[in-house]
Amino acid sequence: MQGLLLILAIVGTIAIFTTTKTGREIMKSIGFRDRIAGAAPSDDVSYLLSLCRNDEAEVERRLVLEQTQVPHLTEAEHYRRAIRKVRAEREG
Repeated sequence: MQGLLLILAIVGTIAIFTTTKTGREIMKSIGFRDRIAGAAPSDDVSYLLSLCRNDEAEVERRLVLEQTQVPHLTEAEHYRRAIRKVRAEREG
């Protein structure tokens, strides 16, 4: 019985931790990005990076610009806006 309570306490603590900003950042960094509400899907992250010719500084610059212009959006929406803008620049 004590073992079950310990497991429930650990699971509960992890569940609460993943709802914090730090917890979400850790989850993203270890590869659980697709399981976090509002986080950009891994496909969007890698697609934007490829559009920016694998230049991580360029990706970061574009995301900061989106976050500055429209701060209330989720990370996923910022990535999608940045992707649309890069594609529009290349087509136009």
